[in-house]
Amino acid sequence: MKKAILSLLIVFICGKVFCQQTPYTLPLPAKRGSEKIPFPISFAPGIPFKGMEELRFTPDWNNASKNDYWSYTFLWFIEGKPQLNNKVLQNYMAEYFNGLYRSNSKIKPVGNFTKAKFQKIKVMKDDQETYQGTISTLNFLTGKPIEFYVKIHARNYPHTNHSALMYELSPKHYTNKVWLKLSEIVKGFEYKN
Repeated sequence: MKKAILSLLIVFICGKVFCQQTPYTLPLPAKRGSEKIPFPISFAPGIPFKGMEELRFTPDWNNASKNDYWSYTFLWFIEGKPQLNNKVLQNYMAEYFNGLYRSNSKIKPVGNFTKAKFQKIKVMKDDQETYQGTISTLNFLTGKPIEFYVKIHARNYPHTNHSALMYELSPKHYTNKVWLKLSEIVKGFEYKN
């Protein structure tokens, strides 16, 4: 009897810890890669959030001969409401991309080699704040410089003390059709609570 109760308790605890549903839905279209990374992010420990990062890669994000190359969307679903501005976002992206490169490359350059520049733009549907800009960094697939065009969507959910920061990135200009693939992820994001 004790073994049965202990077994049920273990199943219940494991279910609570490992099978919890997220309070949001982030689309995962066919042929897309995905990844989940808990905060603090191991390669960017200076980004001070608690929560989860979820990535959605375009089908050919790692193929330099394709239009989708290095195009992806990621979500930071975090606790609280971060105080954002151009400078804060620039610092977060420098920390993130410096760390991303160093964690995926045998070459470990010192210092800050990532430069980000953002400006607040007209608020897009469902956002509290929207930013647009560029990130210049090193491509860990090639070791060469790469520049991304970026859109950042900030959404706050004060009744549950959470926020969603959604990033769309591509080396292709905003007029390229790859941005339709990126924006379908942002448009499909739903907060359930």
